[in-house]
Amino acid sequence: MKSGSGKIPHANINKCIILGNGPSLKQSLTKHADFIRQNTLVCVNSFALTAEYEQLKPSYYVMHDPGLWLSDSTLTKDIFEAIKSKTNWRLTLFIPRSARKSSYLSALKNQNPEVNIQFYNYTIYKGFQNIGNWLFKNNWAMPQCQNVLVACCFLCINLRFKEVYILGADHTWHQDIFVDENNILCVKQIHFYENQEKVVAKPFYKGLHLKETFDMNEIFTAWAKVFAGYKRVKAYADYSGCKIYNASEVSFIDAFERVKI
Repeated sequence: MKSGSGKIPHANINKCIILGNGPSLKQSLTKHADFIRQNTLVCVNSFALTAEYEQLKPSYYVMHDPGLWLSDSTLTKDIFEAIKSKTNWRLTLFIPRSARKSSYLSALKNQNPEVNIQFYNYTIYKGFQNIGNWLFKNNWAMPQCQNVLVACCFLCINLRFKEVYILGADHTWHQDIFVDENNILCVKQIHFYENQEKVVAKPFYKGLHLKETFDMNEIFTAWAKVFAGYKRVKAYADYSGCKIYNASEVSFIDAFERVKI
């Protein structure tokens, strides 16, 4: 399938695992190593920077935050360089169509033929569910995806997986924020690949490419959209005959059935 097509290629197996980057993924990788290795894997964001990327060789990689292709940050450069240099297996990178002119993607496409870039149409639809189901099925629209894992769930449904398991979706951000003496909202963002004791709080910027921080009301509004997105995706999964299970060791997501692997 040609890079840049709006259509989503169908997976030929029934089960996949979405690997969120939350702290609890570290525990899941240890406890459920066999289960993880036996299934198709979907990773997100900065996963390519970890040792687990080359060990697990995920089949799909999903990016959603515009900062990941609009920013000139060291993090962004490192992520794309890692994908380009480490990936020696077939990988499909899903990224919104708005990223199609990114120089990072052009370099990746030209220098690593193993990476198949697929653009998806992130047009938000919030109307009637029946109409939405038809638009979603035809990849003409998506639920609002305030978090990359919402987009992952949607893409996995349209890849026609019958069972989707989510790991490392802690979503405990609200436990790690505070307002400093200058009324700047700060956050201590912890990922599974980091030493939690060494992570320090930083101003909570609205994006990697932006220098404006969230206000308290803005961040809780944004987080409400995250969880509303999961609810909408759950309804679409039910319509599509797909079961989404939250197998995270720790999680505040309440839209999906919780299971223990």
